[in-house]
Formats: sequence, C-alpha cells, structure tokens
Amino acid sequence: MSKLQDFITQNALKCLVVENAGPRRRAMARANRLAASLESSGIEAVRSHQERALRALLARASAVPLYRDLAERLGKPVSEATLEDLPRLPFLTKSIVQQEGARLRIPGAAGVYENYSGGSTGVPTRFWQDDRYKVAMSVATRRSNELAGAFPGARVAKLWGAPQDKRKIEGWRGRVKLWLLNQRYYDTFDMSPDRMAAYHADLEAFQPDLIQAYASSIYLFAKYLKSRGIRPSYPRRSIISSAEKLFPNMRAAIEEVFPVKVYDRYGSREVSAMAAECDRHQGLHIQMPGYILETIDPVTLEPVTNQPGEIVITVLNNYAMPFLRYRIGDMGILDTSPCPCGRVFHRLREVVGRTSDNFLMPDGRIVHGEYFTHIFYGRQEIEQFQFVQHTREDFSLQIVPTPHYQQATATAIEREVRQMIGPAARLRVELRDAIPKTASGKYRFTVSHVDVNELVGDLR
Repeated sequence: MSKLQDFITQNALKCLVVENAGPRRRAMARANRLAASLESSGIEAVRSHQERALRALLARASAVPLYRDLAERLGKPVSEATLEDLPRLPFLTKSIVQQEGARLRIPGAAGVYENYSGGSTGVPTRFWQDDRYKVAMSVATRRSNELAGAFPGARVAKLWGAPQDKRKIEGWRGRVKLWLLNQRYYDTFDMSPDRMAAYHADLEAFQPDLIQAYASSIYLFAKYLKSRGIRPSYPRRSIISSAEKLFPNMRAAIEEVFPVKVYDRYGSREVSAMAAECDRHQGLHIQMPGYILETIDPVTLEPVTNQPGEIVITVLNNYAMPFLRYRIGDMGILDTSPCPCGRVFHRLREVVGRTSDNFLMPDGRIVHGEYFTHIFYGRQEIEQFQFVQHTREDFSLQIVPTPHYQQATATAIEREVRQMIGPAARLRVELRDAIPKTASGKYRFTVSHVDVNELVGDLR
C-alpha cells in the first residue's frame, strides 16, 4: 500500500497538476518561487520585500481601532514606512488579543477563518487568519520541511496532539486526506508503553521519510525504545522537532536511538513554522519573506542581537487580523550573520525558552528554567519531571520515577534545587505516575506562575 501511495503522491505529473489546481495552489507556487529566489538573493533584496509587505499591511491595519493612529506614531504616511520605523509601533500581546477579540479584525479580508492557540495554561486565545495567510503558512512549512530533507509526497509520520489538527483527520474524509498526503498521525495524548509499542510496530511497517513531532513526545518515544533495546530502522531522512524547546540532552538522546539527525523548528498557531534548521545545524533560518523578527531586552525594550532577548514577531501576510510587533512570550538569540549554507535569511541561533520560564527567586535574582532542567540531564532514575513556581517563595517538583529511583536521588536533586531557591523557600517533591500535559498535548518541564510584571518591576 505504501508503494502505491508513493507512486500517487510523488510522481511529477501529479505534482504539476496539484500545483496548478485552482487559484490558491497557483498562489502557493508563485509564493514558493519568490521565497526560493529571495533565499539566495542579497539581504537588501529581502529587506526591500519586507518593507513593501509592511507598508501594505499597515495600510490595512489602519482600519482597526487599535491602529488608527499609525501615521501619527510614524510621523509620516504608512505608505512611506520603513523597517527602521517599526520600533515606533506599539507591541501586541496575548492579553490584548484576548481582550480586544473581534475588534482587531481587519474589514474586507478574503477567506477569513478562526484559529486558536492553546497556550501553556490551556486557556485558548482566539484570533483570525485568511486565505493570504494560509498561502504564506503553506509555503513557510514547505520550505522548512525541505530544509530537513522533505520532498513532494514524502512519507511523513506525525507525533502530534493539537485538537485542531486531530479533528481534521477524524472520520473517513480525514483518513482519505492522510492517505493522499502520504502521512500517518500518532496521538501524543496517549503515549502509554502499550501504545508506544503499537506506534513502533506501525512505523516500522510504514517506514516514513520524516517524523514530525513535539520535542517532548519524540524524546519520550526515544527513551521508551532505548529502555527496551530497540533500534528503529526509521525514519529514512530526518526528524523534525517542533512546538517546544528542544534541549541539547533531548537532541542527543533522540539521535542516539534513531538513525537520522534532528532538525529543530520554531513556530506557533499564530505565526506558523517561521524558522527552521538547515543541515548545518547552526541556528534556525527565519522565513523572512513572511515575517519580521526582532529580539528586545524584556526590561528596557531596546533591540538586542547575539544575546538572549524577547522574541517580537510581525506577520506580514495576515490581512484578517494584524499581528504587528507581537510579543509571543518566547526568548531567543537573533543572529544576523550569514549561515555557512549560503542562505541569506537571518537565524535564531537558539530559542532559549518561554518568558514565563524565567524564575524570580525569593532574594530577587532571576534564573532561567534551563538551570533546573540541567539538574536532570543523564538521570536514568527519572522518567519525567516538572518544576513549578507557584509564588515567589513556593515551589514544587513533580517526578515520575523509574524503578532505579531511590531516596538518595531525591536528596541529591533537592540539594541542587535548594542551592538556587535558598533554604527559606518552600519546596515540595511529589512522586507522580504521570505529568499532566497542556491542552495541546505538550509537556512543560518548567512553569512559573509568578507574574512577569512582578519580575520586571523588581529590576526597575
């Protein structure tokens, strides 16, 4: 059956027919050719394209109440705006999107549809996108896939859990769609040992070219396979890690088990697959034709490069709702130097983590959550963990132990955590059978419920 799928999905005639099947497909083909040409052009050509796209977006955004004063803010007509003017525009945050709702919609957009971001709290953020964005999203995803070795009709296995995506493949229509796309879907909401054994058997039969997965899900799957001495023969080209922070120990553990390299990717529901690794693995190429990415100091709000900063994104192709200078809630390191691969697009050298993964210690110090994840590197006694800050002085550590777990393990871990949070803070260590996932089926290794405004207020 897979060979028949390969023949139907990969042959050149089918690809040509699909590429020209309707206005949207033709628009995707044109946008893909443009992105490919800009990828190898000079950076000035890329910036010129971004500037034209920004002006067109600002002209439409001016019809939204929140942005009616754009010309006043810029000190010039929006038709004369430059990339250097971008810092004059206000920031957009998740809370503004949630509060303003439909008042942020741009009138006159074509093919508008609702979308939702589950977020770490499970409280959905509703927003709107349109046909123009759908075209740009498809192109960004295609180019990101190609960086990882994908090709038209490649066999793709998805370890995924987003309810929005799962609903699209339910029923006979969904099964037909997956078959025509040469894809299979494996639900991350059910990653029990029995289910992972079934996933492995099916994947051995399917022999996917690529696996696309949540970082924590493919990491958990790799640990399961290793614990049982299983060396899979799949995938044949690469593993795409997405939707969560991929830590170095996770990448190493995954590549130790599977026969291919891991390609990291960055994106979200609001901004799609906007940055991805190439085969040099020296940062994630930003899909600059569709996005402007800034990094700012979260306290001074001044731009920074080559050091950790808060990621701010402008989506250039959503005419249903403007995402202008969107503070997405992540920290990253922006690198504007050329990549050894020859592509001119800027890179995210690293996605450091979420802004909410910064922990405010009782004595006023700020510690990034990766400090706590490092404590668990290489510990075979622990299957999963989650470190949570409830208040400034109250912490909990949830642990899913393996049979090798001993009291000495708990003592050693608590000692390392205490070195950072201090002896006066409250710390509860709780053994669990499982760590709960977010509403979108992901794991959070570190979570801080301390308000970021409180954190920033301490620094000013």
